[in-house]
Amino acid sequence: MPFEYFDVTAEVGIRAWGETVSEAFAEAARALFSLMVNIETVLPHRTIAVELRAESLEVLLADWLNRLILERDRTGCVFSEFHVTVIPQGQDLALKAKIAGEPLDRSRHDPRIDVKAVTYNNLRVLQQPDRVQVECVLDI
Repeated sequence: MPFEYFDVTAEVGIRAWGETVSEAFAEAARALFSLMVNIETVLPHRTIAVELRAESLEVLLADWLNRLILERDRTGCVFSEFHVTVIPQGQDLALKAKIAGEPLDRSRHDPRIDVKAVTYNNLRVLQQPDRVQVECVLDI
């Protein structure tokens, strides 16, 4: 399993892994939406491009997940596919992604937890010898 949850008082933590930073960010997005709905039932009918810049991987991770929550709220869609590329750009880091999903259908998507935001509590990007691990805490 490329992600797991950990307990935090009145909140939920996400820990996700990938071979690269880009893969770990995509797995964190999968973990986020898996908390909210059954993403196995979400079809990739609508694609949205996302571009972000930040001064650190930790801030980029929080901005990425918060942007996904914003897109959910703005469009009424839930997402199941996350194609992410994180690259250095000058002194910053840039994230370019394509996310795909469809409008929330309560009868098919099994709505679960309503995630409000990503906090800066326990926000980490750990580059290990064999993988990248990301962690964050969600306000629910």
